[in-house]
Amino acid sequence: MSVGQPPPALVATLHDPAGAALPFLARDDVARTLRTYSLVTVAATVATDPRPVARLEELGARLVPGGLTGDGRRAALAAAGAQNGGWFNCDLDRWLHWAIAWPEELAALPARVARLGARERRPWGVCLGRTARAFRTHPPVQRLPEAATNRALSRAAGKPLDAVAGAVWLSPEGREIVLAESIEPTAATDLEWAALILRRDPARLRGLRCEGLEWETPDFHAAEIAAAGGLAAWTARTFDTPAMWAARLRLAADSAAALDRVLQERPPPRP
Repeated sequence: MSVGQPPPALVATLHDPAGAALPFLARDDVARTLRTYSLVTVAATVATDPRPVARLEELGARLVPGGLTGDGRRAALAAAGAQNGGWFNCDLDRWLHWAIAWPEELAALPARVARLGARERRPWGVCLGRTARAFRTHPPVQRLPEAATNRALSRAAGKPLDAVAGAVWLSPEGREIVLAESIEPTAATDLEWAALILRRDPARLRGLRCEGLEWETPDFHAAEIAAAGGLAAWTARTFDTPAMWAARLRLAADSAAALDRVLQERPPPRP
């Protein structure tokens, strides 16, 4: 963290029935990085293996019950409390990859967010998106629906944004708005949270592009990838299926619908 800058809280969700995160949580560098945050809150689903949950608690994280992605994100955000130097919301598998593969970029993130506020009005929400290279690492079943989802948001915001990488930074104002007004139960919160800030003040919604938000999923499936004969074969077998396309296209439609709903509604008065 930058000198004199208060550390943020890390707010995450975890769905890990196989306990695939456990070897990564055992790493010393991951433990050190977790200690740089003012607080770590994780909403874990009931189906999550208890071993990574116990390890997170050993590392000082506050665990709360999770569920669907949107419900878990709100639960973890609420559990983080109101006194932090920002709220860094990131799906835990994404965060683990980022911390291991791009640690310098992750460490520099609070300073990058702070610089956004130094040049213009301080943002209430920062969509942490992917560089072009990082976006290309994802399979087509993610890239194509997410490109459409991001286009809908970018057109509404009047600026290019990637809001569907599973990561966003909130200020106190952004956290207050999200906890008071968010209702989406699924990962459609990606666009809903951005839209909630956008309708209050478009200038308060910003974006940053990050290399560390490249495709993280293969990190947690080494055995399956080896059994399938390599990454390309495993990716095709696992992700290039009608069921996966249906799920991803459904999420894209739900996300665009959440964006439209929020922008069509009159915002309630802030307390």
